[in-house]
Amino acid sequence: MITVGLVAALRRRGLSVAVFKKGPDYIDAGWLGLAAGNPCYNLDTYLCDERVVRRSFAQRSLGKDISIVEGNRGLFDGVDSAGNYSTAELSKLLAAPSLLIVDATKVTRTAAALVLGCRALDSRVNLAGVILNRVAGSRHEDVLRRSIEQTAGVPVIGSVRKLSWGSLPQRHLGLLPLQEHPGALEFVDHASEMVEQSTDIERIIAISNEAPNAEWVRDQGISLPNPALLNRRVRIGIVRDSAFQFYYPENLEALTAGGAQLVEVSALAPVQLPELDALYIGGGFPETHAERLATNSVFKGSLRKAVEAGLPVYAECGGLIYLSRNMRMDDRVYPMVGVFPMDTVMERRPQGLGYIRVEATSPNPFYRQGTVITGHEFHYSSLRSSEATDASFAFRVLRGHGIDGHHDGVCIRNALGTYVHVHALGEPLWAEAVLRKAAEFAQSARGS
Repeated sequence: MITVGLVAALRRRGLSVAVFKKGPDYIDAGWLGLAAGNPCYNLDTYLCDERVVRRSFAQRSLGKDISIVEGNRGLFDGVDSAGNYSTAELSKLLAAPSLLIVDATKVTRTAAALVLGCRALDSRVNLAGVILNRVAGSRHEDVLRRSIEQTAGVPVIGSVRKLSWGSLPQRHLGLLPLQEHPGALEFVDHASEMVEQSTDIERIIAISNEAPNAEWVRDQGISLPNPALLNRRVRIGIVRDSAFQFYYPENLEALTAGGAQLVEVSALAPVQLPELDALYIGGGFPETHAERLATNSVFKGSLRKAVEAGLPVYAECGGLIYLSRNMRMDDRVYPMVGVFPMDTVMERRPQGLGYIRVEATSPNPFYRQGTVITGHEFHYSSLRSSEATDASFAFRVLRGHGIDGHHDGVCIRNALGTYVHVHALGEPLWAEAVLRKAAEFAQSARGS
């Protein structure tokens, strides 16, 4: 909420803001992009090479007045005890000053110990300021401020009082996506006003201006990886509505740079699938739209026929659920598209959460056997079917959970469904594969 408000407040002042989210995330990135009026890009050194991350940050920041990167988890929390791939490591990689948001609930001088510990743990992290969060009142703020500045030597540049979270609804998977929030713009305005009243924005701008000009920022001779351009333009459909909205901007840009015309379609609208050369169904929340998806027989039928005709379809997580036979939630069963002979069951607890790495071990439409794909997964669903065997799966799980802890990737004809979310800058082969299959399908359609 504080980051969204800060980005919106900077934009209100007439600044153009480049905005980024650290780590694999779609929902936070959506809110940040709305606040900035620009796409929010993800920076993740686990999914992408460090040089690619730095170039992405530099190129997206060109022409902007200020760049804001929202971290994730605690400052030093990474994938292991050394804190690898943490927000702190990203801040050092980008030479970016860090503002630490401290939860002040029922603490005073202990907050100073926390800030002091963060400052001492790694002196290479430029801890430039503290914003206090959930402060009880003026006296509480005064004690916190004096304790932190006198003990840790880090300036307190903001203090946010306890607020109601009613304007930012959450559910089992975290924040409500902005596409489903009835008053998204109003919330951003509210957050902006809160930050204006609670933080020293001019000080934050000054801190940003003190960031060093690293040599790699000026190195624009090497562009970000993009697939080779195709000989002809292909039409790739993107299922994009309030049920399916999890797409990295980099993925869509990679398809466009490779020669694709992107055609947005909705699984909620009762219309036929248009003529396409390939289809990309990203993640989302099909479970919150189960009734509408289940009863939209027009779109489901046309998609099923397209798959039977050989249309290449790449379906991630929510897309995998949608292409399954049925979606089961408690005692309700909702018929889905029925491409894959498996049923989706929505569970009470997370089934897969975190980074995932898989190896392509069986023939599939997009990856050669032996290819290792790195991505992330975040799902409460599981797939069940008495028909499933080891041979039914395209991937062997090297890290993570996937479909059953050992396998992932279900294939029917040219349709692939997987729990693995890939980032195009970390896996450039993904865009190349989708474009290649689209071109092959377009060529075969012309020949027939």
